[in-house]
Amino acid sequence: MRERDAARPLRAVLVLALASVVLPALAACAAPSTAATPSLQQTLVARDAAAAEAHAQTLARSAVFLREKWGPVALPEEPIDRWVGASAWGPTMVRCLSDDGFPGVQSADGGERLDFSGVRATELRELFEIDVAVYRCQSQYPVRAWFEDEVRDIEAPWALDYTRAVLVPCLLASGHEVPPVPDDEGFRAGWRTESAFDAFALVGEGPSDRSRAEARCPAPETVLDGTP
Repeated sequence: MRERDAARPLRAVLVLALASVVLPALAACAAPSTAATPSLQQTLVARDAAAAEAHAQTLARSAVFLREKWGPVALPEEPIDRWVGASAWGPTMVRCLSDDGFPGVQSADGGERLDFSGVRATELRELFEIDVAVYRCQSQYPVRAWFEDEVRDIEAPWALDYTRAVLVPCLLASGHEVPPVPDDEGFRAGWRTESAFDAFALVGEGPSDRSRAEARCPAPETVLDGTP
């Protein structure tokens, strides 16, 4: 059984890896945009470009590892087919690897790891082909969340403007209290981490209250992750 870190992009080859009802003010979900802050679309384009570059660097390191292991072999050059969520990574990789002739691979740990124990391969050629298949599938189906550090400075300014200009007014108009929004640096530092600013922290007492508020007033993460 491989270690959990095998599902991380740096080690992928080492394992052989908005709501339907919103306020009118939220209809576009791109309201905040100033001379200093890019629009939602500009943010998405820049975010995806930065994540793609980080993914390419990860693949380059993986290629070095494979060639150190197998010699100066040719490796497939596949473009990103689509970004997948962390929990969807495992099932997506399993389908891809099955299409490549390795149906024994299984998804494990909520989709964040691959289990190769069901693969019947003993010959060096078969092991090499598994490594190449993992490399090819990993090229096509990366997880953007793996590169949150690389995209934080791109997403956070838009998310902060959206929180101040759209999310907080929406929650207040819905009768909810909202905790103080941190300053630029505090918001950026916590973005997409466990210490991230939670605009819904004072909403109701139960999960259903929060769910209704999030459906009416989408969080910036929901907008960023849900926009094609």
